[in-house]
Amino acid sequence: MRLLSLLLLLLPLPALAQPPVITPGNRFAYLDDLDPYYPHTKFPKLTTPQWVGEDGVEAVVVLAIDDMRDPKKYEAYLRPILDRLKKIDGRAPVSIMTCNIDPMDKRLQGWLKEGLSLEVHTVDHPCPYFKPGFAKAKDTTDRGVDLLNAVPNSKPVAFRMPCCDSLNTPSPRHWAEVFNKVTDKRNYLTLDSSVFMCYTAADPDLPKDLVLDAGKERFKKYLPGDRDFVNWIENYPYPYVIGQHCWQFPCMTPSDWEAQYLHKPNNPLTVRDWKAALDCTVAKKGVFNMVFHPHGWIKAEQVIEFIDHAVEKHGTKVKFLTFKEAHDRLQKSLFAGHEWRACSDSVFLVDVNNDGYLDIVDFRSRGGKTYLWDTDLKGWRIIKGPDGLALNLVLGGGVRFGVLQKNGCASIAHFARVPGDKAPDTFREGLMHFDGDKWISDLNFKKPIDAASAIYRLLDLDGDGICEKIDEAGNVFAFDVAQGWRRLNFSLPPSIHAGVRFVDLDADGKLDVVHADENGFGVHRFLGMKTGWTKVRAGKAGSLGAIPLIARNGTNNGCFAHSGQLWWANEDTVLLKNHVDRRAYKELLMSKTK
Repeated sequence: MRLLSLLLLLLPLPALAQPPVITPGNRFAYLDDLDPYYPHTKFPKLTTPQWVGEDGVEAVVVLAIDDMRDPKKYEAYLRPILDRLKKIDGRAPVSIMTCNIDPMDKRLQGWLKEGLSLEVHTVDHPCPYFKPGFAKAKDTTDRGVDLLNAVPNSKPVAFRMPCCDSLNTPSPRHWAEVFNKVTDKRNYLTLDSSVFMCYTAADPDLPKDLVLDAGKERFKKYLPGDRDFVNWIENYPYPYVIGQHCWQFPCMTPSDWEAQYLHKPNNPLTVRDWKAALDCTVAKKGVFNMVFHPHGWIKAEQVIEFIDHAVEKHGTKVKFLTFKEAHDRLQKSLFAGHEWRACSDSVFLVDVNNDGYLDIVDFRSRGGKTYLWDTDLKGWRIIKGPDGLALNLVLGGGVRFGVLQKNGCASIAHFARVPGDKAPDTFREGLMHFDGDKWISDLNFKKPIDAASAIYRLLDLDGDGICEKIDEAGNVFAFDVAQGWRRLNFSLPPSIHAGVRFVDLDADGKLDVVHADENGFGVHRFLGMKTGWTKVRAGKAGSLGAIPLIARNGTNNGCFAHSGQLWWANEDTVLLKNHVDRRAYKELLMSKTK
């Protein structure tokens, strides 16, 4: 049995009303996932001072207006806002999420000179996104990317999904099969702002008067709950990576659409709560990405009132940037100015020393470098190593991050083909551990292995804080400091080929298995380290009670975990209620469906 490693995903429980059940041993699982919703209140931070590159700046605001087709309308609406922004530092940083325009419109060049950026919102604005089918959804996105690249003196970097503030339009299928690809003209984007971020009282770092209103949640009320709105994360106002190539800059709750839906257009309460959200963002040193429109839902003068609040209360602590400026600063500060797509295979953002801040592990040089964020120095501290792993990647090997130490610091399992070996499927594996100050090679783990043992995940299956190893054949190994990898007497359930999700279905801290592809489906509960998984139910694809496909013809079928359920969002779910299919964890654990 062989597993498709790209589909061997851990989807943590969502960051909703209660803290997610995520054991410390699985804090690196997101590196192998394509999950838009993995950050949560306690997930390691990438604060603004880590990437903005400007002393004294603690928070960033991106004003991003949606839906542009008629530049004349947008000029009329935006002009007072642009003039107000210019009074701050001579720039007018606004990003316009653009649909179908004439790339030679003279207004565009004037805006670019003032400091605006033009970004992608699809050409046709399908709502929901997959309603016309996958091919047309991809086409309208690709045409939008190519169109905005045709504007002289402009290069788009960002995307926003149509209707992402009102409907369940985003899907992992979009990021896996559209965003992370390139167009026929070889154009692409790097940054997305389609997932909403909501502050809640569950964040211990935020003053209760900012997140509560008359004793109730101030911001959650804006989420369109009557539509089972699922497109949001909690208390994480920081950039994060979805899949391999996409930087997510989560949108702030509320958008002006969400606000007018709750309490009618142009309500002063919207501005009041935007101000509170900005104060939260400054406290957390994050990013406030505003979603607004020139459709009568919020007045230009109300946006100016928000800008005035930022300047008068926070001064130079707040920096207004466009998505393009944020993108450029991110690349300059974290990746020495190199294009993210050119280095995403060999640069990893992980919390190496378990201090709650993301660090940078860079394999691009033979010696390797690790950049640790030092909160006292407010800068990056460079550590040598991990050494020699760049060659592993060149030789067709790989690296996996996991937790193999009680201190929670990172360990790296690495493997590479043996140069010159007559057997092409012979690999050599090894381990490195970060001891709090430096990387140390584990000399007990340099040994040859076969190909079936070379591709694996490191996952904490039993919730004890230490990862187990799963190889491509499905074998499971426990880590022992003295004995090395010790094979256990159980393996992954049989007949699993693709579409695998490791999810804690019963909130016991252990990883259960759900899988579904054309070959069949199954739900398997993890009992413990002696017996492994036991089958709850299984069957043929498409049979009565079958789980929707998690993998479709080897591709991502838009499945994700959120709020105690598995959800599916793709071209097959657009006609369903709220445009999604879903299975509650409790339902998945039933031996028979109702």
